[in-house]
Amino acid sequence: METKPKKLTGKYLNDLWGVGAKHALYREDGKWYHQLTEFPGALFDANGYVVFETERDYWESPYLQIQQDLHISDGISSMPNYIRVTEKGHLQAFSNKIKETAEDSAKYQTGKSKDQEPRALKAPIANDMPEDNQETERVLSQSYRILRDTKVSRWVKYVHGYKCQLCGDTIKLNNGEFYAEAHHIQPLGKRHNGPDIVENVICVCPKHHVLLDYGVIYLDKSQLIMISGHDISDVYIAYHNTKIFGQS
Repeated sequence: METKPKKLTGKYLNDLWGVGAKHALYREDGKWYHQLTEFPGALFDANGYVVFETERDYWESPYLQIQQDLHISDGISSMPNYIRVTEKGHLQAFSNKIKETAEDSAKYQTGKSKDQEPRALKAPIANDMPEDNQETERVLSQSYRILRDTKVSRWVKYVHGYKCQLCGDTIKLNNGEFYAEAHHIQPLGKRHNGPDIVENVICVCPKHHVLLDYGVIYLDKSQLIMISGHDISDVYIAYHNTKIFGQS
């Protein structure tokens, strides 16, 4: 059974997602908040968040109407520094899955902290992936491929236990950790411009990652290994099948 918080809060999401804010507030529609009083500060809505590194960034933001309370007419999702994690209000379900996975892992991690976030975020990444998840690298092959391992990608791999959603395989390294790769179904970067959100990411083994990147295989959602809390959008599946499959 999934473990759910009594109430979704900014503090809960801030801690779970490792945002690192000293003060975090949540409002589902992202339009009305109390004032941020410590910085870095973060505002969360049902799909993502914005971070204000300094008090000056906060007070000088042209998107905020700061009076007794804080108002954002079109919601924080309209702001250019908004970080979208999910879409259609799936943030709570996916966040609950992360928490559930961490709690289950802690039962088998004797002598380790129950806070599994650092372990999840520091999971092994491919040798050709940059350490900084804000950077991208272009590798020349038959086509340009964006290589990127984001926080969202790492969480998707974590909640799937590093098992490929196409074949169920996982790779156990010599140090005991498990390895998998995250595939953005509609790729990131120019030409495809796919979003870095959980609905657009699946956990795969290296073999299937290459086959997907080069459009060798058709994606059938009914054949993917699914877990509760991680929804995969039909829109991105369709994009792969019409724009990438058989086109490379």
